[in-house]
Formats: sequence, C-alpha cells, structure tokens
Amino acid sequence: MKEDSKFDCMVYGVSEHKLICEKLGFKYVSCSGCQVVRQYPYPNQNEMDQYYTNYKTKKSFDSVYLTEAGFSIFKRDKEFTFKDLSIDKKGGLEEKSILDVGCGTGQFVKMMTEKTELIKGIDKSKECINIAQSNGLNCTSQDFLHEDGLYDVITMWHLIEHLLDPVEFIEHSYSLLSPGGWLLIETPVIGSVSASFGENWRYFMPIEHINLFTQKSLFKKCIDTGFKIDSWVRFGSGNDGKDTNVPNKLAMDQIAKQYGFGDTLAVLLIK
Repeated sequence: MKEDSKFDCMVYGVSEHKLICEKLGFKYVSCSGCQVVRQYPYPNQNEMDQYYTNYKTKKSFDSVYLTEAGFSIFKRDKEFTFKDLSIDKKGGLEEKSILDVGCGTGQFVKMMTEKTELIKGIDKSKECINIAQSNGLNCTSQDFLHEDGLYDVITMWHLIEHLLDPVEFIEHSYSLLSPGGWLLIETPVIGSVSASFGENWRYFMPIEHINLFTQKSLFKKCIDTGFKIDSWVRFGSGNDGKDTNVPNKLAMDQIAKQYGFGDTLAVLLIK
C-alpha cells in the first residue's frame, strides 16, 4: 500500500470522511462515499504482521476463540446460521468442494469433514495453520489472492473486516466459483447497534478490524461483482456477555435478530 493511499477508502477510493470515534489511540472514520467505517489511517504492513504474529495465542488470553474448547460454540453458531440461511433446503454442503478463507485453527474445516472430503482451509497465520495441521486438518498457509482452484462454495467467517482491500477478495471469490457457486460471508456491520455503543462497540478493534461495512455497502459491492443475494440474517445485540446477565443478553439478542438490526451479518451469495 502506498503511503498516500492509507488515508483513502479502499472500498470507494475517496479521502473525504467524518470521525466516528477514537479507540485505544486509533481513529475510526466513516467514508463519505460508501459509509464504510475504516481505521484511519490504515495500518501499514509491518503493524499488521506484528499484530498477527502468535495471533491464536493473543486471542486465547481473552476468550475460547480459535481454541479446542471453543469448537462446540463455533459449531453451534454456524448451525444457527445455516438454518437462518436455509442452507439445507437449498441442497446443503454435502459432497461440495469448499474453500474456507481465513480458516484460523481449522474449526470450520473440522466441522465440514462430516459432510465432505473436498474441504480446504487457508490462512496467513502460520501459528494457526500449524495447530490445524497437527490435528490432521487440510489447512495451509497461503495468500488467497494466489489461489487458482475451482470451488462450489467459498466461506469467509469474520474475515473481510480484517482486510485492507476486502473488495479484491470478493472479486477473486467470484472468479474461483463454479457457475451457481456460493459465497458465504459473515462479518460485523455498522448500524444502530454500533452507533449506540460508540467507541465501546465490541467490533471496534484497531489493527485487527480495518474495514467495517454497512449492510447496504457490502451488498452493493457484491452485486457490482456479479453476485446475486440469496438470503441474509442479522444477529447480535452488541453485548458480549461479560457485563450483561444472561437472560438480558438473550432477550436483547432475540430482539436484534427478530427486527433485523443485529451488529453481525451473514449472507449467502450466488454466482
């Protein structure tokens, strides 16, 4: 990334913006062209490389994310998403060739081995891939943009918010999918929940979360690429459970999902 481009929106290409908040000394701004909220300025490659060194170890300090103990939670959440998107009613994932981009320690790959042998995960974190491979999972450390296979399904679970140029990944996914192929994206989205929490929103995570789409801006880029939006769901009230008692969190999560304003979006796109 050129030095002068780290101030321009990588989604829309303009520099005009408004300040949304500051978090841990970093700024988040909203692009005047597409309303994507981005870290400002964008982190450089050295900052990103340093952050993602020992990424799994770093995340494990705060949660069970990427750990074996968190697999059942991960699987439960994905099963909810599949149900919300009516995946099984559309033919399911059995025997389909699947590429999981940003696979981490291979939790989705592990989950899918029950349905298909044609599952592969890729991630740039060597620490995560080493763990996945030690568990016998078909995962490798590589750059997605150098991938040249052909797949029935590509998944990106909480990936695009980590990318400097997420549109490039969406466009490359389109080129790798068979006709009628699926792209499944799950990502935090800007909206009423993020606005209500301000700098305390759980997904404002400097260095890690770089570009945060609105639902409208993500859908537009996917449609511009050539995808058809098949189904989507929004869920999550913005409460991570640490400071909210369980009944209240469950009630707020249910309301956010029922009325479609949750702070996390899952969408099924078809080529």
